[in-house]
Amino acid sequence: MQTIFARRKQLNDIQKTGYEYIFNFELKSSYKRIYKNSNAKVFELDESESHLNYAKRCLNVVQKSIKNEISNIWDWLPVTDDGLEKARIQLSDNGIFDTDFVIGIHPSFSGSKKGLFSSKNRNDLREWPAKYFAELINMLAKYSNENNLNIKIVIDLLPDEKAIGERIVEDAGNNVVLYTMKPDFQRYKALIKRMNLLITPDTGPMHIAAAVGTRNVCLFSGKSPEDCGPYMLPEDYIALRSEDYGDTELGLRAIKPVHVFEACKKFLPNKS
Repeated sequence: MQTIFARRKQLNDIQKTGYEYIFNFELKSSYKRIYKNSNAKVFELDESESHLNYAKRCLNVVQKSIKNEISNIWDWLPVTDDGLEKARIQLSDNGIFDTDFVIGIHPSFSGSKKGLFSSKNRNDLREWPAKYFAELINMLAKYSNENNLNIKIVIDLLPDEKAIGERIVEDAGNNVVLYTMKPDFQRYKALIKRMNLLITPDTGPMHIAAAVGTRNVCLFSGKSPEDCGPYMLPEDYIALRSEDYGDTELGLRAIKPVHVFEACKKFLPNKS
């Protein structure tokens, strides 16, 4: 911890050096005291932006000091031809082809397979119930049938997450295809890129979808999408927050299948 004498020395050093500009990217407000009597022009984090990602907040500090607008440059992941071919074969083996509209469902998150050993609070914030996923899948399948569309719904999980997928399939039946294949990141990236839409809680595949340009509907509880992503064009995703749907104690369960279905309709194909 800095002593009052060390801080006073820092302030004296700043004043003697004669800085014209000071940029402060520290989160602790106590750092402001170091230069509070300086004659320099100061640019610092905006306290009203605490809901934003820290990197974005820092860019906003820089933005205040220049005239040119700082535009967002999104992350991206390369997808290999070999991965695309593996994904194509994976889907075609189940009768899913290039002309089909593919919707991916990702129901798991890091730690979800721990079951009884996982935190209940953590689960409430990140786990959408299997019965909700099944209900949503049935809504999407009904929409596809009624509008004469070729919508196919898939779940791709790690082998040790198989039980999560099976709970959904139990209620959704033939309306969804469950894969639990040997892990292959190239194939998995390509599969997500092939998807026309991904539906997932705030978890890793959401970020992969953003990085390969796949539209997504993502579910949040206790976090802000402005902090956690997905980092992509705003028109390519819809983020639903449990805080906007009543009882916050329910976590993600406050978001009902019909809410997600209505959000999905923005990205679904038109009636043929």
